[in-house]
Amino acid sequence: LTPVESLSHEAIRALREREHLSQPVFARYLNVSKNLVSDWERGVKRPGGPALRLLTVIEKKGIQAIA
Repeated sequence: LTPVESLSHEAIRALREREHLSQPVFARYLNVSKNLVSDWERGVKRPGGPALRLLTVIEKKGIQAIA
């Protein structure tokens, strides 16, 4: 498996905006709450485990890779 690097809160927001998704829709793709996505983007919390892996896949291949 390829190693997964942590993403900054700015990178998570930029990734969501690159895919032209609102926070609630992005949260649905990741199977997390909208509030958690908001917390990630504000730097309150950091994604880990499966969510971080999904974010990495989206970053490299786009949202269609998990849709």
